[in-house]
Amino acid sequence: MTGRVIDDDLFGVCRRLKSIDDGYFVFLNYKTGKFELHNKKDARTLCLVLPYDRLDERTVRHVLYTRAERAREIVERMERENARLDAERRKAALNKALSAIG
Repeated sequence: MTGRVIDDDLFGVCRRLKSIDDGYFVFLNYKTGKFELHNKKDARTLCLVLPYDRLDERTVRHVLYTRAERAREIVERMERENARLDAERRKAALNKALSAIG
């Protein structure tokens, strides 16, 4: 893997991530141009690829949001949103069918 570990940054994001979990470290992958969050406590260190092109407050919020402790809440939120979208699609299809008939 070509890149480098980011130990420090202007906004202290790396330090704040370490305060969440002392095994966290940020890696800038030169091949993809993306920042990656790794955890040296895990055999497979990659936790997530950060969706931002710089390290800032969004990074900390994103890491807190995606932590394993919140997995159930995230899945439930996704299921509610999928159910809502499915209901909207069904309603639209029914309305389209009714308008074609009448």
